[in-house]
Amino acid sequence: MKRPSELTTVVRQRTWDKDVVLWVGAEADLLDALAHVKIATLDLLDLFDEANLPTDDEEIRSHLTRELRARLRAIPTAPENRTVLIVKSVGLLARYNVGTSEFYKWFCGDFAMVLLLLEAMPEKTEWPDEIVCDGNRLLSYFSEPDVVKHVFAGKG
Repeated sequence: MKRPSELTTVVRQRTWDKDVVLWVGAEADLLDALAHVKIATLDLLDLFDEANLPTDDEEIRSHLTRELRARLRAIPTAPENRTVLIVKSVGLLARYNVGTSEFYKWFCGDFAMVLLLLEAMPEKTEWPDEIVCDGNRLLSYFSEPDVVKHVFAGKG
């Protein structure tokens, strides 16, 4: 994993090259590394209407893909409006097999970068016996080839 200073270097480049990157760490540390750049935030949970939730996995996947595409297309980007989009609740991308292709197709470019935020879990979480938690599963998923270009780790 790369250091926060390396993310700052990438962000300061004149243009980006279809960058979807992963940040592993606290959001506060991420915001420090992104000083001096326009930031937009998207929580994937906000793409769902609590009063009208899809009922099965395929319906959730279709809804998530459709709403994500619409939201990405609505965010303006241009040379005078360079934007880093911080995406939260990224586990949904893995859980429903949406992946990162929508970001590459509909948002990323010379003046638009996507930064997936994967905050660390608390170390001392007590899970019920019925739940098996693999704390590295999402990191492994996003670290696969062609999913993200870079993985950066926050402090600590």
